[in-house]
Amino acid sequence: MSTRNEPLPSSVDELKTQASETVRKVSDQINEQANSLRDVTATVRYNTQEFIENNPWQSVAMAAAVGFLIGVVVTRR
Repeated sequence: MSTRNEPLPSSVDELKTQASETVRKVSDQINEQANSLRDVTATVRYNTQEFIENNPWQSVAMAAAVGFLIGVVVTRR
């Protein structure tokens, strides 16, 4: 039973058509989300590169601090 107000397909061809349309819609949504994620990732990469170029010593200190924290966490296990 369908919980939506859509009529049930009366033939196999209609069912195939509906399934193909659903797959196409899902594919379009996934492509849109992938493009959005790609844009966000490119922006983050650009901003990170700019920060590193403008603040090299601060970037080194942050990297050392992160490395130290990872070392502390790993050695406690």
